[in-house]
Amino acid sequence: MPQLVKYCQVVMGNIWSANTLLGTSIDPVIHDKKSRQAYLNHAQKTSGDIMALFPNCKTVANTFRFDGNANHILYYTALQHGQHFFESPEFTCEAVADRSGSGDCFMAGLIYGLYNQHHPQEVLNYATAAAFGKLQEFGDATGQDALTISLMGSNQ
Repeated sequence: MPQLVKYCQVVMGNIWSANTLLGTSIDPVIHDKKSRQAYLNHAQKTSGDIMALFPNCKTVANTFRFDGNANHILYYTALQHGQHFFESPEFTCEAVADRSGSGDCFMAGLIYGLYNQHHPQEVLNYATAAAFGKLQEFGDATGQDALTISLMGSNQ
């Protein structure tokens, strides 16, 4: 992956995939902290590490989905855009219909917002709403449209 990432301006994943695929550090007891802020702090550190390792990279997005129990799914994201760090609102639901395609929806929302030069917080909220909306649908493809996603993202 490092041979590909060195050409990327935008990288998306999570702190665990960055550790496995790019060699960034990971806090081995991060789960013991049970804290949104601990995960977000780690995402900010990981994003900085990625941008330092790959100077072409200007934006790093991290996603977090926790399937706590059958009645509580928690989803949120973070975005490092240049020197600025942004956090999404939390999305929760009782169950996930299908995980397939949610990362693709997040990345599509991210690309859409960055391409259209929206404010980074709006980009993050839109991409997060797209991914969370996909978690509520069966199959690989989404039936969401840009308006539906925008409305869901603005309601959080």
